Amino acid sequence: MSTPEVPDVPDVPELSEAPVVPDAEWQRLAGWTAVVSPLSTLRQAIIPAAIGAFGAGQANVFIGLLVAAGIAVVAALAGMIPWLTTSYRVTPTHLEVRKGLFNRTTLTARLDRVRSVDLNSTLIHRALGVTKVNVGTGVDEGQITLDSLTKDSAARLRRELLHSAPAPAAADVPAATAPSSQVEPVEATSEGEVVARLDWSWIRYAPLNLKNLAIAVGGLGAVFGAFSDLIPWESFGVRVTNGEINGVPVEEVTRMLFIAVPVAIVGAAAVWAIGSCVGYAVRWWDLQVVREQGREGTTLRRSFGLTSTRATTVEEAKVRGATSTVGPLIGLAGGADLNLLTTGLEDNFPAVLPTAPEQVVSEVGTDILGEDAFSAALTGHGPRPRRRYWFRAGVATVVWTLVALVPTVLIGVFGDTWIWWIPLAVLVLALVLGLLGAELRHRHLGHALTDRYLVVRSGSYTAVRTALQTDGIIGWRVRQTFFDRRVGLAQVTAMTAAGQEHVDIPDVPLETAIALAAAATPRTVSEFVE
Repeated sequence: MSTPEVPDVPDVPELSEAPVVPDAEWQRLAGWTAVVSPLSTLRQAIIPAAIGAFGAGQANVFIGLLVAAGIAVVAALAGMIPWLTTSYRVTPTHLEVRKGLFNRTTLTARLDRVRSVDLNSTLIHRALGVTKVNVGTGVDEGQITLDSLTKDSAARLRRELLHSAPAPAAADVPAATAPSSQVEPVEATSEGEVVARLDWSWIRYAPLNLKNLAIAVGGLGAVFGAFSDLIPWESFGVRVTNGEINGVPVEEVTRMLFIAVPVAIVGAAAVWAIGSCVGYAVRWWDLQVVREQGREGTTLRRSFGLTSTRATTVEEAKVRGATSTVGPLIGLAGGADLNLLTTGLEDNFPAVLPTAPEQVVSEVGTDILGEDAFSAALTGHGPRPRRRYWFRAGVATVVWTLVALVPTVLIGVFGDTWIWWIPLAVLVLALVLGLLGAELRHRHLGHALTDRYLVVRSGSYTAVRTALQTDGIIGWRVRQTFFDRRVGLAQVTAMTAAGQEHVDIPDVPLETAIALAAAATPRTVSEFVE
């Protein structure tokens, strides 16, 4: 009995326009949207409500409270509008979303144009069992947002948009054929190959990440505040007379600082380490990178988060390369960061992993890129860049020393106290750091060209190695300043639509730059090179 009905199913995808689907197939957002949306709106209205209440409260406290309550009620009612007015459906060829109260808007996206589906859950979302869905179409301002869907509905919508055709209505397909034709393929595609998952030993890199420096600065301020009674803060008015700073002997101020500064540094380091590890754990909890079979190829799905969870999906066909970043402290511990270079996404430079061992970054990068580009032997740029970097380091040292001399001379002339060691310390510190940075920049400088990738490494204390597909290069820019022409170097940029839309190759000998561009993209450059 079921055989005559089978030929009717494959006819649906052949339609050029979105097929007419009964209105019963339109779906609403989850009921908890009536709670999530008002809470989000109220959070944005806190500052206006506080300002309005404060202004009105100057005349009468009761009026101020009424103003704050009125703003809160209006915000809550406005937040319920999305739940009342938003509906969506998935046809065999399109995703359609209706929204709006007075001005009704219908958003339509072809399924073959969907580039990413991100699932985000804040703490409120998780408590209520709902998820926010962001659908990216690869067009600027073309993201479609559905806030909020139940977890099952969000997962099903993600699979329908990226991996398989949506399940037809029960009235259209016999019950006997529905499980075999739709449920089984969805379950098969939801299981994927695990490319990487979080290893808790990686948490040791968290305190070494200088991005968490703000936490350390906050801890430093807190510790200094605890010792505020021991430090003559009024001395920062800098009134130096007869060997005294604002009436306090210099020796006493120095003694206080020798006690307070080490204690503050130790306290800040402890706050930095603990805060970094906690932040690392909360953000990257249960991280998994899974390769799945998508509608038009394989996709990479990354999910992570403890209090707020997030799941992002990227088509591997949109990956044009990757970067491996080694920070100054992380590099000493053997760690690195891995980011992708993608096209058609809201974020074309997504992080794949948290800070992890370089070997893991290289293995995951090789798996995604299909080639061990990060281990390619690099070609250096010769001795000319090194001389340039050392010269710049010397100039910077002179400038910083002169800057430090200005307050020293002023204090010596007007305060009769010569703090001679300040410019000397600046001179030594600037010289050491400058020459070390110059040498590191020269050693990190290099490039390579493999069968599929242009590999570039640059940076001084932070080394960045970038692997860009040669097929993803859409143009070149070779620039020479007056000083570049004198030493025979050029600043080369490979233009691309991926990542930050360019990859810089600094301080390349001009003849090498031309040869590299011609070898990487012969069809693009050959007509310009003799």
